[in-house]
Amino acid sequence: MDPSLGGAPALTAKLAGIDATGIDFLLLGNDVDGVVAPAGIEALVTMPWVLGVVRNAAVVGVLPGLHSLPFHVARALSAIDILSDGRSGWMPTCTDPARFDTAYGASYALPPGEAVVKHDDFIGATQALWDSWDGDALVLDKTSGVYLDSTRVRRVHYEGPYFSTVGPLNAARPKLGYPLLFREPVGEIVDSTVPADVVLIAATSVGDVKAQIARAAAAPYRPAILLKSVASEVAATLAIAQAVGAAGIHLTGNPDVAAIAAARALVPATAFRAGDCWRSRIGVPRPANPFSKAA
Repeated sequence: MDPSLGGAPALTAKLAGIDATGIDFLLLGNDVDGVVAPAGIEALVTMPWVLGVVRNAAVVGVLPGLHSLPFHVARALSAIDILSDGRSGWMPTCTDPARFDTAYGASYALPPGEAVVKHDDFIGATQALWDSWDGDALVLDKTSGVYLDSTRVRRVHYEGPYFSTVGPLNAARPKLGYPLLFREPVGEIVDSTVPADVVLIAATSVGDVKAQIARAAAAPYRPAILLKSVASEVAATLAIAQAVGAAGIHLTGNPDVAAIAAARALVPATAFRAGDCWRSRIGVPRPANPFSKAA
């Protein structure tokens, strides 16, 4: 869904209607030639407002992965995840880089083969900043007056080919450890070495989808697999999803509430399990903090 398409009253009504259909995830992004891309309005700006309307689903911000800064993204998503009680996700993409090179400046243009390197470095630096805090660093004890256990906050000294950061972040660790990382393995991102939590795959054929799932499952843990579908092809996509053991379907093309409700009626009850957070619900582990004394 692209929040730039419509005014606030219409968007509020649409978001409430979408949430009422029982969806699990809402991506704040656009579609460029069939591939997920950042929306017209920056996702980190719209996510807090959207999460105030959407009360059940997790909300995923699609970001320009080659043009965003780790500190700004880490700080914003930390606050968003904590305030939404762990209902946030992010999806750095390399889609339509020329558009963002024009907006940010020619110095952002990269030679062939470097997009995935910078994409992975951006994610690594952002996650390192989240690791600068332990999950229990905030004490918030009114009786003793203790707000923070400073021994559980530290510098991380991350050094990568494109980004370096010392930390610590001036925001607490997200409730999920890291917000859910979404990925669509297209273009150079196919070669990303950073494990994703949720992977979006085009539903072309059973054989092709199985091959893509096998590649995604080669990571340290198997991500949740969602097959992309337009509203008119949900039944066919669902058949492929059931044949390959995918977790569900991701509707593309900015469908209206009626189309989402119709698709939701065709899809069986969510394959996601009960759990106390979205990580346990989709079956991916909580990230360990390599800097924590308890690690």
